[in-house]
This record gives sequence, structure tokens and C-alpha cells, in this order.
Amino acid sequence: MKKIILAVLVTTLLSGCVFRSTSHAGKDFDETKATQIVSNKTTEADLLRIMGEPVKKDIVSDHEVKWVYEYVTSNAAVRMFSTKPKVDVTKKALEVLIRDGVVVNHAFTNPGTTVYR
Repeated sequence: MKKIILAVLVTTLLSGCVFRSTSHAGKDFDETKATQIVSNKTTEADLLRIMGEPVKKDIVSDHEVKWVYEYVTSNAAVRMFSTKPKVDVTKKALEVLIRDGVVVNHAFTNPGTTVYR
């Protein structure tokens, strides 16, 4: 009986238990709304109504500010007795350049998921 219990215990330990972790950074946003942004027409107030408050605002010059919407998700998994973690990172970002209260340019990037092994 002791051998059976020991065999079950060893099999369970070596079966590949996985430790998982997920983290998020930034603030999720609906990227489909970015199509409503029109350069040289959309105002700062319009942008706030369409996209909400950005994650950060960078002052570019006396007349320009860059609003950044960004969301990053990372999932990590490590198998017991393994030294190689698997990490998946998904990032999307929308950068909007505003001059004197009006959007002059914007860019959305979504490279998809990057897998690190």
C-alpha cells in the first residue's frame, strides 16, 4: 500500500504542474472607436467623449500634446521542474497628437500576441 501511495505521489509531482500568472497594464479601450477620429476635425472634447480619458498625456510643445491609450496583457506559465517559462504578451496602443485643441494625427498599433519561450 505504501508503494502505491508513493507511486501516486511521485506521478502527481512529475506530471507537469503548471504555475500561471496574468497581469494587465494600462487601461483597456475599444479600438473600433478609433475610426471615429478625424484629423483636423476631431476636437479634444470629441476625443474625450469617443475614447475616454487616456492613460497618459505627454506635452510635446507649447501648442501640442500627445494622448496615449495603451493596454498590455501578459500571461506567464512555468511547468514544475522546468527552467523555460512561456510568456505571451499582447499590446495595443492608440497615440493621438493634438495641436491647439484639435487632433492633427493619430496612429493605432496592435502587433498581436508575442510569444516568448
